Amino acid sequence: MIFVDSHVHIYDCFDVDTLLESALCNFQKAAKQHNTTDQASVYILLLTETKNEDWFEQSLAILNSTDQGTISKNWRIGVNAKSDALLVCRKDSPETKIYIVAGCQIITKEKIEVLALFSRQRIRDGLSLTETIDLTIQEDAISVLPWGVGKWFGLRGKTIQTFLENFGTGRLYLGDNGGRPGLWPTPTLFHFAKKKSLSVLPGTDALPLESETNRVGSFGFYLNDSSSHGEDPCSFVKNVLLSQEPKIHPFGRLQNSRQFLFNQLRLRLLS
Repeated sequence: MIFVDSHVHIYDCFDVDTLLESALCNFQKAAKQHNTTDQASVYILLLTETKNEDWFEQSLAILNSTDQGTISKNWRIGVNAKSDALLVCRKDSPETKIYIVAGCQIITKEKIEVLALFSRQRIRDGLSLTETIDLTIQEDAISVLPWGVGKWFGLRGKTIQTFLENFGTGRLYLGDNGGRPGLWPTPTLFHFAKKKSLSVLPGTDALPLESETNRVGSFGFYLNDSSSHGEDPCSFVKNVLLSQEPKIHPFGRLQNSRQFLFNQLRLRLLS
């Protein structure tokens, strides 16, 4: 089985050791809950870096330095040449691995977030929603419209619904995240997407708070039919997501309302 967190940020306030150890622990917990062993599982983090984040390229640069791919006290990196992904391994346990794949988050002219997964090509902010989605598809990326607090209400919500009503060809997902309060009603656009036969892709979308570091890898999806991925699980996942009927299964829990309100208050105090 392959376990994937499809909405990952590595903020400056995150300790890389803590993030990777937390991701590993969360993935292993999910594997155990779904009756598979750690040895039989593959773990993948899909980056969604904003214009202010560049962890993927900075980490690639470390490979050419004298520290032999060391990115933290306990982890070092290599490259999975087949899919152009980073492969991070524990120094004391090289068989313990997590794949990290490039991707970006774009803000459109309408102030709507778009994710371009599986892409090292950066798409600039400020283009229209239609132009942005068209570019992600042209770049052979996986396009995602992610849920966010207040970001699907009012005019922006209507803009997205109109876009979805008129959407033509190409693979497009809506995105859920583990920070959404579990007691809130399911977003209307999720119901609308189902009518349009659009799937919802889950990921953590951790907030830029140090305490959020341990959430990475705790909310996402898994693939059952992964026996044919060979040594290139990242390309396998991408091909599944590009297929007409992707068979993805969510894992993890939504956030409790108390923690959600606490985090939102902290964000506003820090801004």
